[in-house]
Amino acid sequence: MTVDQLAVLCRRLADDSDAVRTSPEIRGLAESIVARVRSGVTMAELAHDFDVLEERLLRAGHAAGLSPVRSYERLLNAGDGHRVLEVLACPGGTCARIEAPGAELAPCLVHRQPMVAMRLRS
Repeated sequence: MTVDQLAVLCRRLADDSDAVRTSPEIRGLAESIVARVRSGVTMAELAHDFDVLEERLLRAGHAAGLSPVRSYERLLNAGDGHRVLEVLACPGGTCARIEAPGAELAPCLVHRQPMVAMRLRS
């Protein structure tokens, strides 16, 4: 589940008011994880760090933690429920973060690059 956790971490890093950015203890670990992703550390090697970050978030009262299920948000600008054929995705291909095209969003703060357009395949 680390790829999904990285996507949630990327989203949370984009929110200036999120605990991942405002809590020094949580932010330090989050920034360490991001630095290790940038340096090429594998998701398997980061699993323990993600578990520790999840635990710190939960202990601090942030029930969503790093779970994409508990922190689910509807994609903005996704339209009337018809299939979205193109999404904006992680520029490094290291996580499962996707956003709707045209949505005002922060770039990927893990890779420090804009999200990239990707066509969905059926």
